[in-house]
Amino acid sequence: MEFLVWILLLVAAMWVFQLYFAVKQSQRFSNDIREIRTAGTLTTVGMGGKRYRGGRAFVALAAKDGVVTGAKVLSGFTVYAKSVPLDVVVGKKLTDLVDGVGVEGQKPKVVEATKHAAKTLIDQNAQM
Repeated sequence: MEFLVWILLLVAAMWVFQLYFAVKQSQRFSNDIREIRTAGTLTTVGMGGKRYRGGRAFVALAAKDGVVTGAKVLSGFTVYAKSVPLDVVVGKKLTDLVDGVGVEGQKPKVVEATKHAAKTLIDQNAQM
């Protein structure tokens, strides 16, 4: 019985550490989004990929007048993944990104996340 208690305590401790690292990753990505937010008037995050098949990718886009002014991508399988600049889309029109133009050569989940973010920015801009 005592062995089972120790196993459950170990699992609980690992779960707490995982939650802690997930929160830290979220805070880092939020700070990275804050950096690109100053470059544009609208900012959003798109998500692409499957949770258990290759992981997800998150693309943050900042845009002004329908043109991307800043972009970051967060992609990785662990909580240690860090966001990196996605310079290939900076200067591209949002309408082109929705069609997948300008993101050729990127991973499919990054392309999907970029399309999602660009579509969201177009929708936000239409509501203004």
